[in-house]
Amino acid sequence: MTEIKKITKIALLWYGVAGILFAFFYLVLTDLYVTMIQWPYNDPVSFWSLGGTLLTIGIASLMASFKKEWEEIKLFFLFSMMWILYFIIMDIVSIALLGLPDMALMSQITNIILLTFNLVLGIFCIMKQRS
Repeated sequence: MTEIKKITKIALLWYGVAGILFAFFYLVLTDLYVTMIQWPYNDPVSFWSLGGTLLTIGIASLMASFKKEWEEIKLFFLFSMMWILYFIIMDIVSIALLGLPDMALMSQITNIILLTFNLVLGIFCIMKQRS
């Protein structure tokens, strides 16, 4: 069995902390966050759903960082990469189709940049784990 490399553990910790932090914004500070980014649609359920997903992935990432073997977390790690790719695509589509105000547009662009960094980090970790 392959041991989890240090960079993968760091990535899992990063995913965990970032997931829980953003989940806090989406779950607890929903009204403040929606007002701050000037989101044009009044639908807190979509923010809560995203926050719940981020909280779940964040906690699972922190739990996975304590595992010793790559095979134990490989499926979860690949799922996380697919989730990140899915949300990058969704953010691009929302920019193209929704006609967002400036603050919401910048928020989506920031999300794309952060998620792209996370995707590249994850792909790098997967390549390192294979070698």
